[in-house]
Amino acid sequence: MNQLSIKAHAKINLFLNITGLRNDEYHELEMVMQSIELHDNIIITPRKKGINIDTNSNEIPIGSDNLAYKAAEKIIEESDFSRGVNIFIDKKIPVAAGLAGGSTDAAAVIKGMNNLFNLDLEDHTIHDIALKVGSDVPFCLNPGTAYATGRGDKLEYLTALKKYKVILVKPPVMVSTKKIYEMYDDLDQNIEVPVKKLLKNIKKKKRLNIKDGWANVLEPVTRNVIKEVGEIENILRDKGFEFTLMTGSGPAVFSLVCKNREEAAKQLVKNWQRDQDFIILTETI
Repeated sequence: MNQLSIKAHAKINLFLNITGLRNDEYHELEMVMQSIELHDNIIITPRKKGINIDTNSNEIPIGSDNLAYKAAEKIIEESDFSRGVNIFIDKKIPVAAGLAGGSTDAAAVIKGMNNLFNLDLEDHTIHDIALKVGSDVPFCLNPGTAYATGRGDKLEYLTALKKYKVILVKPPVMVSTKKIYEMYDDLDQNIEVPVKKLLKNIKKKKRLNIKDGWANVLEPVTRNVIKEVGEIENILRDKGFEFTLMTGSGPAVFSLVCKNREEAAKQLVKNWQRDQDFIILTETI
């Protein structure tokens, strides 16, 4: 086999809570990350020497700033692999949206190179490489539903979430994750996220109800910077999709869709009036 194609799935945050600032200047997080069907396609092929990134997108770097490049670099550093690699990123996930688009590409490269080149890296080595590339990369190695703590790298995989259709909307703006976290530190707010209760609801496979306290503490910060986040949320809620939240540091917004609302969701996506937005109906996996 001289080529491998692998799906790199996006994620959403069902809740995101911050409990403090760590000594390493990262934030101490509590969040549930959930994979969705929306994905990039990563195609890996061997080359004689070096790392080459190519893509169908003009919004992502193709050099060492790309997380997929960094992942390949770490694999080469920490294995016996002595050749080079071509990586093509067929980009479907919106960039800088809070969907882990770069992290999931990196995770796909780590898994893909390990499999394609028969590197036989142990699980702990793969996890360590992933964490060196980025905080969300370890989760992206194994799509599903997980409770993440620490800087997002300590994972407890949960009972598979009941499948939901997901309306996903991203306005045509980007946001700096670093800037949003810095602004959060300066913002006086008091959002209580009932973490234990929400985890219990997932484990018991209860229907997710926004009134139970699902929240993203970064949402007010991003809404202050990007008015489109609030505008999109208001549209979705006005249309009856109550479980609507921002994911990550934004600006992408999602709604979980109950079975009896799936046709309404299809019509909403089809007739969406804001023609500059990225909008898609996808689903949890």
